[in-house]
Amino acid sequence: MNKIYLDNAATGPISHMAKTAALSALENFANPSAMHGMGIDAEKDLQKAREIVARSIGAQPAEIIFTSGGTESNNMAILGAVKLRGNMAAATTKAEHPSVLHPFEKLAENGFMLKYINLLNTSGLVDMQSLKQILSEDNPVALISIHHIQNETGVMQDIAAIGKLIKETSPKTLFHVDAVQSFCKIPINVNTMNIDLLSVSAHKIGGLKGSGALFVKKGVHLRPIILGAGQETGLRGGTENTSGIAAFAAASGEHQPAIADNYKYAAALKERFLLNLNKLSGIYVNGENTSPYILNLSVKDIRPEVLLNALSAEGVYISAGSACSSSKAQKRKESLTFKEYALPQERAETAVRISFSINNTIEEIDAAAAIFIQNADKLRSVRRVK
Repeated sequence: MNKIYLDNAATGPISHMAKTAALSALENFANPSAMHGMGIDAEKDLQKAREIVARSIGAQPAEIIFTSGGTESNNMAILGAVKLRGNMAAATTKAEHPSVLHPFEKLAENGFMLKYINLLNTSGLVDMQSLKQILSEDNPVALISIHHIQNETGVMQDIAAIGKLIKETSPKTLFHVDAVQSFCKIPINVNTMNIDLLSVSAHKIGGLKGSGALFVKKGVHLRPIILGAGQETGLRGGTENTSGIAAFAAASGEHQPAIADNYKYAAALKERFLLNLNKLSGIYVNGENTSPYILNLSVKDIRPEVLLNALSAEGVYISAGSACSSSKAQKRKESLTFKEYALPQERAETAVRISFSINNTIEEIDAAAAIFIQNADKLRSVRRVK
């Protein structure tokens, strides 16, 4: 049975270049903090990787802090920035990744004022008037955190416009962006977008799990949340994961020059899948201005778990939502994202996510769509009989 993997927003296969870079880095196993020759060579490799990742977002190498991934980067940005700024407010949306929402909730438990920015109903886009009002209120806002691409729906926020509004309305407010789903998939320039902190992850672009980075703009001060021997300019203690970082840099360097071409290819895959699904009734696309890499659909009258199991049995792998917000041991909870989008309950309860990659082929998309349609029809017919 051929396998068709369409859950790339959760994770993807390691690229050949990233695998080669990781294996090469394993040859020099020395600690990059060591003062001997092997350690110095490892430190040089670490610096080269820092330069490559920085270049991908228009940053300086010294502004890149290597982490274990997007979750740690988000926690470091939010907890590290706000706790240094005294009794101020912090704001985000209710459609963020759990690794953003939970740190904000922790801040609220510790006495910080938490504010939520409204979204424009079913579009999922930030309500700029709501954002401006929050920034204009008497209580100063220490930090705004907004995703670039929403991980469940693929809704793309206008980060440049949001960053401009923040800095024009409240220049001292820090702007953090969760760019885990957008890094090396759509262009990012932290300077022109007025970004102070930005989280990225390796395994979404062909790197290894357990590796990521946080951009920290020069002059922005954070309180470290992992204390140790002072690695990563004192912001992240612990010996650096040199093989993971090498793979991360290789994947970043591989994707960066091809962002425009890859974007067009992903868009063609998404369009092809939707075109095939025209043969199936009761399909609703969720979100507006969405990434070509992510497609969120509601399939009328079919529970997502049932559809996923049927597709998986035939070698087609999609998702019922974010892999980070569901558990195999528990019934899937109502998506806060869909609740915030004000989607009808039936659509929220029947949503699935299909996420594309440059590794997918047109032939795979056609085959997956055919299997999707066959199983949806079959499941509906069984439901009607009951």
